[in-house]
Amino acid sequence: MRILTFNSKGGCGKSLLAREVIAAPTAKQTVIIEIDTLNKTQLTYKKDFKAVIELDKVNIQDLLIHLNEHDNCVVDVGADNLTATLNTLVKYQLFDDIDLVVIPLSSGRTDCENALKTYATIKEFTDKIIFAFSRFNRDEKLEDQYQVFFNNIQKAGIKSIENNYITVVDSDIFLDAQNQKELVVNLAREVNYKKQALEAKKAGDLDKFHQLMKQELNKRAAQILVKDCIMPSHKKIMSFK
Repeated sequence: MRILTFNSKGGCGKSLLAREVIAAPTAKQTVIIEIDTLNKTQLTYKKDFKAVIELDKVNIQDLLIHLNEHDNCVVDVGADNLTATLNTLVKYQLFDDIDLVVIPLSSGRTDCENALKTYATIKEFTDKIIFAFSRFNRDEKLEDQYQVFFNNIQKAGIKSIENNYITVVDSDIFLDAQNQKELVVNLAREVNYKKQALEAKKAGDLDKFHQLMKQELNKRAAQILVKDCIMPSHKKIMSFK
C-alpha cells in the first residue's frame, strides 16, 4: 500500500506513526519517503527499511515517480513542508496515487482542531482517510479523551468515524526506542538477556547483571507494545483497501 501520514499541525505524532506502526512490521519490504528539510527523522533508520528517500520543497513532485515505483511506501511529511506538500499533492493530482491517508492527532485542542481541518481540506481529493488517535489511554473512553474532536466532527462533514480509525497508546517504549535509534519491533526481538544476566551474576559482575536484566525488562515491554498496539493497528491500516 501507498500511505500518507498528514496533519496540518506539526508535533502530532506523524513520524512515529509512519515509522513504528505503519512501516516497521514490514520494514524490509517498505520504503519511507520523508519530506522534511530540517529534521530528516527517518534517515536514522535507513538500515532497517528497504529504503528511506528524502525529498524537500523543490522536488516534492517526484512523489509521482516513487509512489509508482514502489508497491509499499509510507510518506511522512515534516512540519516545515506541510503547506508545500499539500499544494503539490493537489496540483499534480498525487492523491490518485495514494491508497490511504492517515491523520494522526493527540487529545489536545489544537491537534483535534487541525485534524478536522486537515480532513475537511483533503476530503475533496480522496475519500480514503482514517484517523490515528495517538497517546491513547486504554483506561478511558475514546470520546472522553478526544472531546474536541468528537464534539466537532459534524462541522467537518463527518457523520461518524465508524471503524475508520486506529489507536496508538502512550508508551515510554517508543521514546526508549527513539533514544536508542532502534525500532520497537527490533527491541522486541527474542534475545535471552535474562540468561546472559544470570551468567554475569554467577561471574560476580553485578553491574552487567543489572544492565542485562534491564534489557530483558525493556524487551518484554516492547513485546507487549508490539502485540497489543503496533500489530493490531498495523493490520487494521493494511485492511483498508
